[in-house]
Amino acid sequence: MCSLSRLFTLSGVATKPSLTDRFFRAYAKTRLRGFIRLWRISGRDFHDTLRVTTSKRSVFDLSPWSYIDAIILREGYYESEVLDAITSELGSGILWDVGAHFGLHGITAKNMLPASHVVCFEPSIEMLGRLSRNRTLNQAEVDIVSLALSNRDGFQTFYVGPPGNPGMSTLSPWSEVSYERNYVVASARGDDLVAKGVMPSPTVIKLDVEGHEFQALEGMAGILRSQTLKVVVFEDSRAEDTPAKALLNAAGFSCSPLSRLEASNHGLDNFVARRGSSPLGRSKQS
Repeated sequence: MCSLSRLFTLSGVATKPSLTDRFFRAYAKTRLRGFIRLWRISGRDFHDTLRVTTSKRSVFDLSPWSYIDAIILREGYYESEVLDAITSELGSGILWDVGAHFGLHGITAKNMLPASHVVCFEPSIEMLGRLSRNRTLNQAEVDIVSLALSNRDGFQTFYVGPPGNPGMSTLSPWSEVSYERNYVVASARGDDLVAKGVMPSPTVIKLDVEGHEFQALEGMAGILRSQTLKVVVFEDSRAEDTPAKALLNAAGFSCSPLSRLEASNHGLDNFVARRGSSPLGRSKQS
């Protein structure tokens, strides 16, 4: 466990949220009008962030204008049911945080389980900067890999989520979403990374890639068959028989939905896949 001095200072620079940051966070929780006016009066603009300690004791620089960040500001964390499922089986094992975003789950899991080995996969140019800063802020020894995991090696078009919700960025764009822009990123198969000795085989996988989950799992078919892998936590539609769930069932996992612990309801749900006794076990849906 890291000491308070290690958590709150880094090379002589304060990392603890300032009094001003704590005031703005408290104000954001009230949802009272006037937040934007106070923000501007304080001399901040819409590119500035608040430093926040989450309910899980990790520290992040957050934007009040971003969907995920705003939920953390109000409620203390975002999708803590995902973190609970990750840490329930991780121990001193290896976590692949696929679609790490700014590092919320990966960095927090490392803080909670220091003996674990965390690998954060994130192809977004914008998020890589935040992820790196948050790693430093928490002094978390996590690996950052600027790759998208998919079912093929090479390069693919990456679509950046709409303003205010970069968490919707994806390799598999939704027709109803207006993306901010797109650019080309490198992609790789998880199986190839392990086979070449580039990455260790995971104990736990957290997979949140906005509709590209099936392709990412296809590229990890060998990893899914490995008894080393205990749990896959992933986002998917509520339908019982989706391609991602079918692939996990065929690899010997049983899937069940996770109940949301914060107000983050949207069109997709979170699921946990645990290795079951039957290789053809069906999903357990509520």
